[in-house]
Amino acid sequence: MDKLHSNNKILLPLRGVAVLFTIIELGLTAYGVSYFDGTYSDGFYVYTSNFGSLNFMLFNSLWSLLVLAYLLATLRFGRFSHPIASFVLLLLTAVFWFSGFIALAVAVGPSCYGNHACQTVAAASAFGAFLWVIFLVDAVFAGMAAFGGHRSTTGQNFGQPMQTA
Repeated sequence: MDKLHSNNKILLPLRGVAVLFTIIELGLTAYGVSYFDGTYSDGFYVYTSNFGSLNFMLFNSLWSLLVLAYLLATLRFGRFSHPIASFVLLLLTAVFWFSGFIALAVAVGPSCYGNHACQTVAAASAFGAFLWVIFLVDAVFAGMAAFGGHRSTTGQNFGQPMQTA
């Protein structure tokens, strides 16, 4: 078993929570996108411009489900995993979540004044922050597995200073 999968007792629950939060995020952002697309709501025509950051968060949810499917599959079928690819995917996903939840929080603003759709989008921003932390922690574990202790073809450890004779 390689170092990437030696932390299954930590990674499996962490990725399980990531799947759950991503599905919640998908529902919240899909509701927000459908609400702000210019349709009827409660008997009134609601037309406000759809937040680009809300669309990006919807993309983040779908992207994360694909990344998590790959990562969970590699926990079961280790021969298909590549430690550096897992690290890059997790790091990229963490960057996506960070930029998405910050942009959405700026678009929503500090207060919603009882507006249900606004509160839903604010909740989506909060879940985005949680998902950023989860993917960042997972990326740290994947980075330690990818670069900490594996031997290169020259015999030097990745991430370690070169030793001179």
